[in-house]
Amino acid sequence: MFQKLFILATVALTAVNAHPGAHTNVALEVIPATTFKFSETFPQAGIIPTAKPEWLELIKNVDIANAPVYKVGNGLGPQPEVPGQDPFCDWTFTGCKAKDDLYKCPKGQWSLTYDDGPSEFSPKLYDYLDKVDVKVTFFMVGGQVVKYPDYALRAYKSGHELAMHTWSHNYMTSLTNEQIVAELKWNELAIKEVTGVAPRYFRPPYGDIDDRVRNVAAALGFVPVIWNHDTNDWAHASNPAGYPKSWVTGNVTQWAKDAPKATEGGCSLQHDLYSETVDLAIQILPILQKSYELVPVGACNNVQMYKDNTTQPAVSASASVAPATSVAPVATSSVVAAATVPTPSPIENVNNNAQVSHDSGAAMTGVSSIGLGIAALAAVALL
Repeated sequence: MFQKLFILATVALTAVNAHPGAHTNVALEVIPATTFKFSETFPQAGIIPTAKPEWLELIKNVDIANAPVYKVGNGLGPQPEVPGQDPFCDWTFTGCKAKDDLYKCPKGQWSLTYDDGPSEFSPKLYDYLDKVDVKVTFFMVGGQVVKYPDYALRAYKSGHELAMHTWSHNYMTSLTNEQIVAELKWNELAIKEVTGVAPRYFRPPYGDIDDRVRNVAAALGFVPVIWNHDTNDWAHASNPAGYPKSWVTGNVTQWAKDAPKATEGGCSLQHDLYSETVDLAIQILPILQKSYELVPVGACNNVQMYKDNTTQPAVSASASVAPATSVAPVATSSVVAAATVPTPSPIENVNNNAQVSHDSGAAMTGVSSIGLGIAALAAVALL
């Protein structure tokens, strides 16, 4: 009966599409004091930036797919020009993956990946990962790195992999080629200033990518990473009462039980932007660790995560860089494109790759409290 409950609840979520338009989220955010000094003047966080002229030179004379620049808004993400057709390998439309896309680990291994950070809640997760000595992959938003440079540096020096999640967290297929360049290069520059390394890998927000985005990214030296298991932790963060923690952990428990018959390993999508998702991350890890070897996504795919063949630092937990303790609450505003409400994977299909865009929004873009409540009631009504 319990399993049926969260199966029906996730199915019910497909009917909810409740976030019209781009919106602004203003929240009291704790920004820690830092002694880190950036040499670069970075764009405003949450806003699509402008590329430097020298960056645009990198895509000149490059063969780039002639895919359209999709419009988004009114509660909808990118929509195919012709329903049912996908000429440009668009993950949002069909779950299509190109040969170089990373999205899984070999059988017996599992990669825990966390999007949208660093945030004021990230250190709690870092502390736990240090304690259990597990390394993961963080897909960091450029604007967040500039806000929390000490946290980004701590994650790197603790031996975790750092990758990119764009500068402003917008649908990448809705951006021009020049905007894609700006999103990735500013993200890269922020991480490199803080850590000294330039990431090679990025995760497109919402998993929204097609061949045009891939071609532009490849010209800049970047490779995409998707996922094959979605925890839907964002839904619990959006409405804990309407999407209980037990629904998330129930699916994860099933993934662990399915390990002996799984034909491939896992790469799961989670977030370290919210207190609720960090708490879930701490609860989820030991469940998966019982059935899988936990390794970062680059390690399980045997790829070099940074440019210039930079190696990952081998640092013990005790050598981790501690963040500054002096903090001051700052009201911040992040503007993020609206998302279509994603479809959480029903438990019987958890090994299938998602074929809808996923909310991984740095400003809590996704399902409204009302929408999640409707979904929960629909699930209960179907029992």
